[in-house]
This record gives sequence, C-alpha cells and structure tokens, in this order.
Amino acid sequence: MVEKLKMLIADASEEFADALADMVRGAYILRRSREGRETMEVINSFRPDILVLDLMLPGLDGISILRQTAAAGLQPMVLATSRYVSDYVVEAVSRMGVGYLMLKPCDVRATVARISDLSQRLKQPLFTRPDPRTAVSNLLLTLGVPTKLRGYAYLREAVLERMRDPAQSVTKELYPTVAALCCATPIQVERSIRSAIAAAWTKRDEQLWRLYFQPDPDGQLPRPTNTAFISRLADSVALAMGAAGSE
Repeated sequence: MVEKLKMLIADASEEFADALADMVRGAYILRRSREGRETMEVINSFRPDILVLDLMLPGLDGISILRQTAAAGLQPMVLATSRYVSDYVVEAVSRMGVGYLMLKPCDVRATVARISDLSQRLKQPLFTRPDPRTAVSNLLLTLGVPTKLRGYAYLREAVLERMRDPAQSVTKELYPTVAALCCATPIQVERSIRSAIAAAWTKRDEQLWRLYFQPDPDGQLPRPTNTAFISRLADSVALAMGAAGSE
C-alpha cells in the first residue's frame, strides 16, 4: 500500500482553503494554517511533502517561510500563490526551488491539477544524492551573502574545504588552499570573506541567522568571525547531507 503524501494548505482565505481541501480530501494527509508563524510551526512539526503557500500570509510572509524552511533542512514541494507578483518575487521563489507559482485568485481545479503534477514528481523513485557545492551555494544565498562579491566564491570553497578537513587551521591551511583554487592570495581571501559576511550581516534576517548562530549571554547575536561562519556552515551542510543520504 502506497503511503499518502502529507500536504499543508497555508492560506488566510478560508473560502479558498475549504474548497481546495474538499477537492483533495482523502488523497492526502491534510493540515491547514492561516497565519505565517503558525505555518512555520506546522511545517516544523508536520513536515509536509506538499506545501500550498500564500506568499502574503499575515505575521510572517511566504518568502521568509521559504527561507526558514530551507534553513531547517526541509524540502517540501511548494506551490506558491500570490495576488501580487513582481520580478523580485519571481526571482526569489525560483531561487528557493518553488515548484509552481500561481497568481490569485486561483481556479481551484487548476490548483488541484498543479498539485497532482508536483505529487507525481515526488513519487518518482529516482533518488539523487545532494551535491555539496549546490548545498553550500544555496545556504550562502539563504543567509544573504551577495553573489557579486568575490567573498561569495571564496566562502563557498572555504566551506567545502572545511567539510573535507574540519581539523585544518583556517589561517595557515584553509586560506592558502582557497587562494590557490581561486588564483588569489591568502590575505585577499581572508579580507574578501570578511567583507562578504559583513554585507550579509548588515541585511540579515535575524530570526533566520539565529537558526545557525548562537546569541551571547545578553541575548544579542554577535557578527560571526570568518572561522565561526565557515565552520558553522560546514557543519550544517555536512549534517544535512548525511541525513539525506541515510533516507
């Protein structure tokens, strides 16, 4: 017997959510939410396979929900809906792996058809082991490290190198290795990484960063050093890949 997929309908419109739930009831294990922070709590506890997400939820918007979901290592198949779609929204949802984006008001039957399409993709038996470089790149983007800065590329290589050898000295071994890979000098690598972290820190999502970095005794989140940033990301990606590989 094939186990039913779990689906979360996160939408503030009770009318739309009721109609959608009625049409898919029995085919999925269903949960519903109407507010952003509630949605994040349900995602963490319910761990849906399919997420129908209104990007304009009150309390916590859909883009923030997608970032926090990715940061938690969860990867539901997402059908996003929105009454307003800009270039930023399209770019953001594409970068975060959203399977389909629909403009509201949505035809319920068309929504069900798209959910069915996404469900079929989930049911495909082929399993692809996560690619470390892609995983690191996605995490850097999630934390807001600007791709236009040289430090982004240096950080990616540094995290990958740290995953390969966690015991190596950052200053004496890791920076020179990254410098050789990127045709730079160790001091250029060190300074560019610091600048990239500072740029991401300035525009950070505080709640998202607290998923990775610990606050000080006063409850404040200090800006991580190069070493702390690289090590924490390396640990996070390694753990996520280990969990995915064991499934």
